[in-house]
Amino acid sequence: MKSLKYIALIGLLCAGLTTLARANVTDLGEVDLPNNGDATELQGFIDAGGDADAVLCFKSVESGSTDFGGSIDISVNGDNTLHVEWDMTGTGHLVCGFSTKDGKGNLVHYYSVAADQGTTGEADLIVPGNGASALSHLDVFCCVGGVTTPDGGTTAMLLGGALASLGAVRRYLKRN
Repeated sequence: MKSLKYIALIGLLCAGLTTLARANVTDLGEVDLPNNGDATELQGFIDAGGDADAVLCFKSVESGSTDFGGSIDISVNGDNTLHVEWDMTGTGHLVCGFSTKDGKGNLVHYYSVAADQGTTGEADLIVPGNGASALSHLDVFCCVGGVTTPDGGTTAMLLGGALASLGAVRRYLKRN
């Protein structure tokens, strides 16, 4: 009975660690753009330190699909920030950045996403000016690529789970 408790505990710990997985999103700061427009916002992202190969692949205030078939889910947090989740699995592209735009001017807040975390992830984004209640739109910038192997943390959890399972099976087989 003790081994069953340990296996259940290991399973709960692994499940708890996966909830801590959040993408590495770098805040590139706010920029007051000279004018509105997709080309200006894309160039602002590149100038702020984003990927030079980026393209604008999603622009909306609601959840939806990117130009490449990935999904973007948007919700407003209690502290008036924007929560974004993305999944670009199987599209050949990844999310390489975001911008949030205030609806009362040309103030834009830019973010970049680490290349090894652009396939799937989630992040909380600040909306400049009056917060998420005054959001004009969210821009998502995509880049060609896509990570096909799990990151180091996922690999370690999978390896640990497999070894723990093998150990449990070995003990079970020794008893019988």
